[in-house]
Amino acid sequence: MGTVAAHIEDFLGYLKLERGMAANSVAAYRRDLCEFARLAAPGRKGEAAGQVAVERIDSRAAAAYLKHLTSKGRKPATMARKISSLKQFFNYLVDSAVIATNPVAGLAAPRIARYHPHYLSPREIEQMIDSIDTTQRHGWRDRMIIELLYGSGLRISELIDLELGDIEFEAGFIRVTGKGNKQRLVPLGGYARRAIDEYLAEAPDRKVIDGANVLLRNDLGGKISRVGVWKIIKKAVLKAGITKPVSPHTLRHSFATHLLEGGADLRVVQEMLGHADISTTQIYTTIDRDYIIAEHRKYHPRELARPKDQ
Repeated sequence: MGTVAAHIEDFLGYLKLERGMAANSVAAYRRDLCEFARLAAPGRKGEAAGQVAVERIDSRAAAAYLKHLTSKGRKPATMARKISSLKQFFNYLVDSAVIATNPVAGLAAPRIARYHPHYLSPREIEQMIDSIDTTQRHGWRDRMIIELLYGSGLRISELIDLELGDIEFEAGFIRVTGKGNKQRLVPLGGYARRAIDEYLAEAPDRKVIDGANVLLRNDLGGKISRVGVWKIIKKAVLKAGITKPVSPHTLRHSFATHLLEGGADLRVVQEMLGHADISTTQIYTTIDRDYIIAEHRKYHPRELARPKDQ
């Protein structure tokens, strides 16, 4: 039948080659499944994890894994993702006639409360952008990063992989390759376009490495890392005096929230974000209950006429 480790590699190959899943997603599946293998199929002494026949994995091993996640204090969203990874893996084995039944089918993922994503106000975005001194080295590069993450709603991975050939300057669009290698068009705003122009003018001798002329480069001419982008965002946040937690994804949240608050169509925003399911986009339309109460008290005639001590 084969070992757990061998079938994990087969499954990851299937995700990459047949389902066209992005490298980051495949890597996340690998982490989840290898963690399960270390716990449920540790192997004999001297063997690597996963060196156990896959048919030996049963519901007890699955229950032990769930107990392990709970004892580690994993967040509900993390546990739900890991359980989903396991279910898809074993469903793949069932569909491939490797095993007869899915041993983790009975695992219940914890309920995840819907939330309103953290986002910045337009003024806070301006403060971040204004905090960047474009007369300094890398100034326009750093400004361009914020303009693209906020102005076009890009994911950090999409920004890092963006190539010069993906930018249609005249048409005002960017061709973005998102999750699952799916392409979409997103607008290129005027501020972002100027930042790109200034950035390119600063570095006319940009190197092309590995045949990919990506837009963002580090000091050595290679592709900038996710950590590098995080550091740039963190620096701008600190200089702007913003105290709330901010990540590169916060700028994407802000992009979506501000469009919807301004009256943009939900389907259009879904398309720009690259969401396959509109329910994912709808989390941006969830309004905080306290805000609803405050708005009611602020504008309803009966509330306005209510004595202040009530």
